[in-house]
Amino acid sequence: MNIPEHLEETEQPEEWVVSVDGIFIKQMLLSKKGLLVPQHVHKYDHHSMLATGSIRAWVDDNFIGDFKAPRPILIEANKRHTFMSLEDNTLIYCIHNLHGEDDVEILAEHHLEI
Repeated sequence: MNIPEHLEETEQPEEWVVSVDGIFIKQMLLSKKGLLVPQHVHKYDHHSMLATGSIRAWVDDNFIGDFKAPRPILIEANKRHTFMSLEDNTLIYCIHNLHGEDDVEILAEHHLEI
């Protein structure tokens, strides 16, 4: 199953970021069904916590499944990943250890061609 290419640039998740005691948390609200989190890569393993709603997920352009909240999803280091909301008001938290750095390093962000 391929990543859909119908996303408009204006249709992005609402994001909030906090960090405390070396833990980074990004909250992403996908207010409408069919919204995509931009595909990106980190240099370390991390979990994305699906708090509400449901998503379709891809890692390195490979479909890994549909997931229903509540559910943690392990993303391995150096793997491109993206999520698409399958229902309105889907909420995802990406949780990272900062490993002594000031912010989460994104190795690459891949914008989908539309």
